[in-house]
Amino acid sequence: MSRFQFNAVHGDALTLLRSLPASRPPLAFFDPQYREMLDKLAYGNEGERQRESCALPAMTRDYIDACCREIARVPQPSGYPMLWSDTFRVGTGAHLRIADILPCVDLIAWDNLRSGNGYRSRRRGGYLVVLQKPPLCAKAAWRDHRIPDEWREKVDRRTHPHAKPVDLIARLIGAVTKPGDLVVDPAAGGFTVMHVATEMQRWFVGCDIACGGAP
Repeated sequence: MSRFQFNAVHGDALTLLRSLPASRPPLAFFDPQYREMLDKLAYGNEGERQRESCALPAMTRDYIDACCREIARVPQPSGYPMLWSDTFRVGTGAHLRIADILPCVDLIAWDNLRSGNGYRSRRRGGYLVVLQKPPLCAKAAWRDHRIPDEWREKVDRRTHPHAKPVDLIARLIGAVTKPGDLVVDPAAGGFTVMHVATEMQRWFVGCDIACGGAP
């Protein structure tokens, strides 16, 4: 076990965020469990086809916004909260509800190479909304300028129904943190961010309410 791993537990995202001191980590990932798009599209077979996904406790819109506003307090100035989203939330501007404290400075489209549902186009991946705590400053806080805004990477859904791209996470950690920095993930799922961060010699703090603890 890496000496950089610490405080990865079973717990509530908002409770964890409220317990953290302000102005410390340069990077936080947040992958909220939402069902707005699926509820809107009302796929009749979604529960049967996505049993593991539907079993995860859903977060309300207000709860997600509260977590984002708490995340805004935690990072150091010019730090980056990274918000995973889908077509519905991006298209309806969900991230704009927190734009007064966390402006969107970039958007990365992730293609997971696996076609999903969709009444028109087929859902294939998602989006990473790149937010930044003021003051906005790209040159001082972002060192890897070769990350494409369209990222193709398969994931192993056997590890977690909402598994996220490991290589992209590693590039982002390398872009905005240095060895010894802290990375936060309050809805850690399969703890992919933890594994990547500790392998890269970063500290990690995170939790997930739907697991018995960190792997």
